[in-house]
Amino acid sequence: MKRIQNKIGLTIVEVLVVVAIISVLAAGLYTVGNYVETQTKIKQTKSTIEILSAAIEQYHDFYGKFPYDYNNPSDPNLNIDLLYPRLSLSPDARKILSQINPSFIKDIDKDNRPEIIDAWGQEFRYKYLSDPNRPYNFPIIISAGPDKKFAGYINDVNDITSR
Repeated sequence: MKRIQNKIGLTIVEVLVVVAIISVLAAGLYTVGNYVETQTKIKQTKSTIEILSAAIEQYHDFYGKFPYDYNNPSDPNLNIDLLYPRLSLSPDARKILSQINPSFIKDIDKDNRPEIIDAWGQEFRYKYLSDPNRPYNFPIIISAGPDKKFAGYINDVNDITSR
């Protein structure tokens, strides 16, 4: 008499197909996760730049000038190490600066002056661009962006600016 056996289990091909499907799904999830994380960091950085711009405006309203390096007044670009302490001198700017996420204020170069950093841990740049067509020449704040490299010009696609 013949016995009929029910085999319970999976073949090696079935296991490989399942592993391949899971691998494709995991790769897609990883890609989407990285994209979402990058977009979140870009939004956080833009928000910080907007807060800094508002604080600079309040500083200008209070003192009638933009913050600059008092040790080198001929250079309109302020060392970013000096921006946060300078802006803190204006009461209204100090209130605005309190809105910045505390994790974006660090003394990364250990000189006892906190710097405002972007979501990738890089310092911002602070520049004036002379434009004779604009009487109110507002300084530009620049983040290196996701690639963590500043371009040689303002309109780099990876840089995030206040313009």
